[in-house]
Amino acid sequence: MKMVNEVSLFVMPGCSVCPHMERLFADMHKKGAIEGLQILDVTQHPELADKHNIRSVPFYLINGVAFSGLKSKQEIDRLIQQGVQQNWGELLKQELREGQLEAAEKIVLGNPPARDAMLQLLSETETELVVRIGLTAIIESLASGSLLAPYEAEFIKLAAHKDERIAVDALYYLSLLDSPAALEVLTDIAKSARPGLTEHARELLEESISNQVLH
Repeated sequence: MKMVNEVSLFVMPGCSVCPHMERLFADMHKKGAIEGLQILDVTQHPELADKHNIRSVPFYLINGVAFSGLKSKQEIDRLIQQGVQQNWGELLKQELREGQLEAAEKIVLGNPPARDAMLQLLSETETELVVRIGLTAIIESLASGSLLAPYEAEFIKLAAHKDERIAVDALYYLSLLDSPAALEVLTDIAKSARPGLTEHARELLEESISNQVLH
């Protein structure tokens, strides 16, 4: 059965690269590579901009997966062919390996399943360092909002991981959340006798307390 490829392209007046993406998708639609195409002005549909966390244009959904920025036809073809809606983890790894941190962050912002894939990557010992560093940068960027709050329990679980590197990273993520439950976990570990983690937890607690005093 052939996959039905659908694209929703969000643009706005004054966008210099939006016309390029409009022409690209329109040509693909004309040739049958895309079965459904919507072109929407975000200034006319602010509710959709809020729904999809659109921060810049061009922004587009390919089979429900969020992307943004200027891409070539070859890149769009690759995204469609890979069936990216089923390969969140692979997509994030690919973007981060190529140094596309902003693109990876936008994927996480616009797609809840991508956040699940992010947590899965963080829990895997074989996840490459460059990917792990990129994911940490994304978490740092998102920590001030509410998107990560539902994953607090997962971070707590990772803090008990047998791999010290994964556990240490999880403690840092919990310190960023700065919630009562997160601080309780940090306090418990700071009082424990877990080599490599106890001192780290103490340092994060001290930093958290210092930040509270400053604010």
